[in-house]
Amino acid sequence: MSSRTVLIGYNVRGRRVVAALRECGRTTGFTVVDSDPQRAEQAVMAGVHAVVGPCWRLRTLWLAGAHIADHIVVAVPDDDMAQRIISAVRSINDDATIITVARSSEQHQMVEYLGADHVVNVSQVDEWVPDAERPHDGGKAFADLEWTVMERAVTHDEIGCSPLDCRHQVLAVVRRGRRFWAEDPAVAVLRGEDRLLVVSPGSPKG
Repeated sequence: MSSRTVLIGYNVRGRRVVAALRECGRTTGFTVVDSDPQRAEQAVMAGVHAVVGPCWRLRTLWLAGAHIADHIVVAVPDDDMAQRIISAVRSINDDATIITVARSSEQHQMVEYLGADHVVNVSQVDEWVPDAERPHDGGKAFADLEWTVMERAVTHDEIGCSPLDCRHQVLAVVRRGRRFWAEDPAVAVLRGEDRLLVVSPGSPKG
């Protein structure tokens, strides 16, 4: 049985998520939700089913199939809106895996409290990017940083480790063509032939 994914927010970050999921073979059961008709039209032109409407409204989320989705990615740039969306999603779907981005430790704690399962914290960018200068402003300089999901091979020092202990934030493990979420007991220990789906920061907006 194929899984169903709903992406909320078809901005630059959202488009990168779509591209990454397509590269990993996730081309079915995929829906975009955006309040901007033009962005929704861009999704349709790219061959992705889209629903237009306020992303936090239950009716919009229901039309997008969020109530039966397996995975929901919240890619809106506004933290308050992300909180509202996550709360609405969790109220109609207890089982979906929700992924989102937070820009502060307070936001991180709040979205986890509201029901997010995987939270990418912008203030932790220095921990994920090799040789990156450590931020001195709590991550504010990275407020507009775009994020992407990429697939990579398991490194030699990661073999035998849990995907949850890797240096980069691992969302899923691809093993023999099948994807498992990082917390799945089936992939408790990484193998050399595994591929990792990780969150990676892109370039700040110019």
